[in-house]
Amino acid sequence: MRKNELGEVHTKSRIYHFSGQGRVNQLGGVFINGRPLPNHIRLKIVELAAAGVRPCVISRQLRVSHGCVSKILNRYQETGSIRPGVIGGSKPREGICEKNNAPSVSSISRLLRGVGGRRDEASDPHTNHSIDGIL
Repeated sequence: MRKNELGEVHTKSRIYHFSGQGRVNQLGGVFINGRPLPNHIRLKIVELAAAGVRPCVISRQLRVSHGCVSKILNRYQETGSIRPGVIGGSKPREGICEKNNAPSVSSISRLLRGVGGRRDEASDPHTNHSIDGIL
């Protein structure tokens, strides 16, 4: 594996284009930290597993960490999807509201602004910096 003057990383089988962010893992595979594994590699992981190849062999063959292979196979087994998970945000909880009792957008906005249901700090014996409010 070598890097040329354009920042391209050459491996035995592919050329990867990176702008200085490509790293090489312990197996010799190329990755960008914090970015999901490309879909064609995810698909190959699932195909090899379906053909009966063990995760440790898949890991070495595709030069992807064993943890990454396991994570993708577990997600595929649970959801049927090879797509990466969404980073950040909050997940909706099931069974909390029905259409007929869901709060309005304005109610939610008011709560987020802190207008509805603000406590009066003068009447609260526990100030924000007091440990009494925690205990």
